Amino acid sequence: MLKFCVLGSDISYTLSPRLHAAVFRELDVRATYTVEDIPPERLDAEIPRLRFTYDGFNVTKPHKAAILPYLDAKRCRVNAVNTVVRDEKGGWTGYNTDIIGFAGDLKALAGDVRGMLTLLVGAGGAAAAVAEALDAAGADLYIYNRTPAKAEALAREYRAKFAPDLRGIAPRLIVNAASVGNVSPLPETADLSELRYAYDLVYSPPRSAFLRECELAGARTRNGLGMLIRQAIAADGFFLDRDMDTERLAELLAHEIKEEQ
Repeated sequence: MLKFCVLGSDISYTLSPRLHAAVFRELDVRATYTVEDIPPERLDAEIPRLRFTYDGFNVTKPHKAAILPYLDAKRCRVNAVNTVVRDEKGGWTGYNTDIIGFAGDLKALAGDVRGMLTLLVGAGGAAAAVAEALDAAGADLYIYNRTPAKAEALAREYRAKFAPDLRGIAPRLIVNAASVGNVSPLPETADLSELRYAYDLVYSPPRSAFLRECELAGARTRNGLGMLIRQAIAADGFFLDRDMDTERLAELLAHEIKEEQ
């Protein structure tokens, strides 16, 4: 019996066990998937137990960067991982399937974003994955964060422009990767006159304050549930070392979540 989990802190709301269990059932894989809710100050002490117990695990807030020192290898450019796989010798390899999940779900919302003036709000681990995907897609990317130094540092890593404020920027696409609670992360200076698409990595609540603000400006919007589903499928591909029928499984998982809501 394979054993997997999601590692995070204050994540009682997570849908990950439901998603992965559905994939395992569909693929006829004997595996369990549980939640490890571990506060940051306890992470180091829990590492030996996690290494012994699980064949792999997903990583969510606030451990995506904190887990890096414990990895034996990293298979992604960004300095944040959300999937860790244990090899036969007990070593840990980290991946970032958020990049895959976001890229696929954004395409469903906005199609080809090459050359599209895009604003990314946030500069943490999730924002780094989004920046990687948007850079690969060729978006005209600006990065804004309430802590400007973090946005400037992230912009330097990619072909992006640092936005200390939003004056003079009228994006067609805005992606929110900031953890700000149920308030919009956009300052009053934000120009939404050209906005066509808005994506929020948050999926609970389904319509965040940010998405509601963008809808009022006439934008098509999408929350992060599709990204969550797609990154979970990609993670299971690494866990099980097999190719995944992403579109079929994404449809199945979306239907399952809708049925249970």
